[in-house]
Amino acid sequence: MAVSTAPAASTSTSDISNEKTDHQTHQHVATTTPTTPPSEAELQTDGKLSKETILAIIALCGQINAYVMTMLIPSTTLPYINADLGPSPNSTWITVTWTLGASILVSVGGRLSDIFGRRYFMMTGAAVSIVGTLVGATARSINQMIVSGALFGIGSGFQELCYACVQECVPNRHRIKAVGGLDVSLALAFTSPLVSYAFIAHQDIGWRGAYWYLFAFHCAAFVLLFLFYRPPDFEMKHRRDGKTRLQLLAQLDYVGVFLFMAGGVLFLLGINFGARTYPWTHPGTIAPIVLGVCCFVGVGVWDAFAELEYPLFPPKLFRRVREFDMVMVVCFVGGMLYYSMNVLWPRQSQAFFVGPEETILRGVYATVFSCGTWTAGLITVFICSRLHHEKWQLVGFTVVQTALIGSMASVGSNDRAQAIVTVVITAITITPPQLLSFTMLSFGLEDQNDLGVAVGLAGTFRLFGGAVATAIYTAIYSSRLAEVLPGEMKSAIDASGVEFSESLLAGLVKAAGTNTAAAYSAVAGVTPRLTVLAIEATKQSYVAGFRLVYLVAIGFGVAATVASMCTVSTDRAKKNNERAIVLKNEVGKDENMSKVV
Repeated sequence: MAVSTAPAASTSTSDISNEKTDHQTHQHVATTTPTTPPSEAELQTDGKLSKETILAIIALCGQINAYVMTMLIPSTTLPYINADLGPSPNSTWITVTWTLGASILVSVGGRLSDIFGRRYFMMTGAAVSIVGTLVGATARSINQMIVSGALFGIGSGFQELCYACVQECVPNRHRIKAVGGLDVSLALAFTSPLVSYAFIAHQDIGWRGAYWYLFAFHCAAFVLLFLFYRPPDFEMKHRRDGKTRLQLLAQLDYVGVFLFMAGGVLFLLGINFGARTYPWTHPGTIAPIVLGVCCFVGVGVWDAFAELEYPLFPPKLFRRVREFDMVMVVCFVGGMLYYSMNVLWPRQSQAFFVGPEETILRGVYATVFSCGTWTAGLITVFICSRLHHEKWQLVGFTVVQTALIGSMASVGSNDRAQAIVTVVITAITITPPQLLSFTMLSFGLEDQNDLGVAVGLAGTFRLFGGAVATAIYTAIYSSRLAEVLPGEMKSAIDASGVEFSESLLAGLVKAAGTNTAAAYSAVAGVTPRLTVLAIEATKQSYVAGFRLVYLVAIGFGVAATVASMCTVSTDRAKKNNERAIVLKNEVGKDENMSKVV
């Protein structure tokens, strides 16, 4: 019995004849039954995991943790980095460049790894991220930190392919458990904000200690990857078609890669220019966004009508509306909620509940959302994997998360318990739809050789959704805060009995940026009573800003629910003991390899 490609939906003759990209010539595993069954318990067609597979999964867990740490640690330490090396108005680009690199390269890397093999792309990503940690730990300027962030983005784009890698090396019936297991392993990464704050609060090395911690973890994860992750290499993938690397390089979709990368960079630059570098109505904001969208349309048209052997985005993927397109919409909107909550909640908790001097407590609050995400991984592994009916799971989760997001609009500056409980439960409902989407995409493919690009696109859509939502939410929050704050401060002045003046109001509004007693006391004419009232007035202004943001987010949740209802559940027959690949170190070389390649 041979290990076949993971089951795929049937396709019509017309679809096959119209599709120029026949990937069957480089399948991971042969679909024909060999005359002599391969050894090692028929290469795990009994559904059991070999020790090689288990070690590979552990190595992939190391990579996904390294990937998430490059997102969490820079964003956590950003204010301290800016205070040490700046201040600079460009400091936000330390995290923006991460989004630029990761969101674009995860799709490109997914496609290339489908063709050439995943091992060296994963190792390249891990190595680039290691360089990024060194650049960050030794940086002497904000510009060098931006380079570090860009390197993190490039490396993370390849490292996020873990969600494709882990699915193809386990039996199909374990795919949901495998992707959920990756998120369960993120307990290590989710503690990294607390580790960062501990370095800042208790060690002379400060924020640089967090980067050296990141360096050590990445090195250990790289060693695990090098030793234990051995998927089919180039020779195994192309043993039957006989194509060389030069032949495949000549057949790559360079136009599509250029258009997609240019579109991604322009679109995200425009999104991040808005309300930061330029107003939203400024040509400097509008032009990159419009040009980026045009590039995305261009790559779609190019891949649809050009006669390409290996298009960057195979058109046959997008013809499967319910199995692919609607799931991508769920990923996009889910990213709008997941990544934006990672930005909104730390800001909200610091504005409402945590003083600027309570460094460790900031780290504790920063991990609250992550606690829910980790719990969601457990739920995915032990509950979602048994329920089946993925469509209705998506619908249920999106309905609940929409209600919870809306309920966050009622949180006030004294509602600490309500906020924490709601954020944890919200995280529990946001994460499973993302993980279920990865497996729904993989089971809905006609050809498992497209798994990398499919999961890569899901990652791109998630990150794009997060970038768009963060820009929208930040603009709404900042605008509402600027609108409400002067009125709240005027009321505070009136209630304090201090004589009102425009200069006093302007000074209080400026001091609200830090919202500390010291900042208000430095304003001429401020009394102790006015200081107390000003702090509370600022908190109430924050409440108004976040309330509007959460009300707007309800609309995105409704969109996710509608898209979920348009998806289709995975056929249970596909959740069998077959695997998309067998690892190279499971079959050895030569005669054993020929039985499964």
